Amino acid sequence: MSLRNTVNYDLWTLNAANEYTPMIFIKDFTHVSMTVIAANSANATVKFYISDSEARPSLAAVASAINIYSPVEVINVDTGAVVDGSTWISRAGATDGITKHDINVSAGVWVWAIMTARSAGDVTFSLAAFSND
Repeated sequence: MSLRNTVNYDLWTLNAANEYTPMIFIKDFTHVSMTVIAANSANATVKFYISDSEARPSLAAVASAINIYSPVEVINVDTGAVVDGSTWISRAGATDGITKHDINVSAGVWVWAIMTARSAGDVTFSLAAFSND
């Protein structure tokens, strides 16, 4: 079995509350991982989102039957810890670090991350998607 489709997206750095990464079209992929890099004593929270709608959702509007998106469960690849979609990933203070999270993309079409409650530092993201069919 080989990796049939692969894509890697460059880094996006968020350094203000309510900033978000670009929405990435993932319909053609079965596996998606996002790397989170905390720097400059980052103190922030991050949540991953997914949409199974072909139409790109609008984050300016509330999620609804015609604007479909929701938080998604991720797994910390290093620790194996499952982070429920409604739970934020927190980065607190003095330590910088890198964590990788596998995103539960079953039937997903779009994926992105949002940073909120930031009081310091930067959080940088990269995304890798692949299929091994």
